[in-house]
Amino acid sequence: MERYVDYEGWVNYLLRIFQKYRCKPAVIIDLACGTGIPTLLLAKKGYRVIGIDRSPEMLAVLLNKKENLLIEVHCADIRNFTLPVRVDAAVSFYDSINYLLTEDDLIGCFRSVHNVLHENGIFVFDMNTVYGLEKQWGNRTITRETDELISIWQCSFDPTTMISTLHLIFWEKLPDGTLGNKYEELHKERAYTENELRTALKQVGFARVRFYHHGSFLPVGAITTRMMIIAEKCPHLQSKQRRLK
Repeated sequence: MERYVDYEGWVNYLLRIFQKYRCKPAVIIDLACGTGIPTLLLAKKGYRVIGIDRSPEMLAVLLNKKENLLIEVHCADIRNFTLPVRVDAAVSFYDSINYLLTEDDLIGCFRSVHNVLHENGIFVFDMNTVYGLEKQWGNRTITRETDELISIWQCSFDPTTMISTLHLIFWEKLPDGTLGNKYEELHKERAYTENELRTALKQVGFARVRFYHHGSFLPVGAITTRMMIIAEKCPHLQSKQRRLK
């Protein structure tokens, strides 16, 4: 995936968001961190990072790479987790939140994040948009080839459930030019509208929510394929909103 994702660029974009929102976190949680490429990049920039993922195998890979960096791991499901400490910021990269296929799962994740954030904490995550899953991925098959792999990506989108299904098949390329082991994965992502996401975030207590075209501070457009969402806990805003009601 490092051939297709500019992880360093994504982390730098996150740091620009922190600067714009005057957030100076010391402790960050990385939700659905997997093997932890962004986790490592954040730790190298001086942050204490807690990686959360439900795969012990992926977390083991991350731990083997962390060297002396300030990284901890927590094996848990992002739909329902707790931590023994509060954190300043929560982040999630590469459309991990799209993998939450029901509104209950989405709200469970948002509530768990809200509960572990400090009172002025911030939650930053990216998602594939409805346009991205319905039109860009849509219903199609593509082939990719690198020095190490040949892969086939078979995509389909169900407009009733708003779920995109990716059937991924790939083979290792051996030194002699032949194909080695074959692997198959099935990925499902759900598209959520801005209104659905804003409603779910505010339902669990986030006071202010903003949406940007990914990589910028421009609003989400009609053909935006990926968006970045920023949710602030802001207790003073919550109190003001309650008074206004």
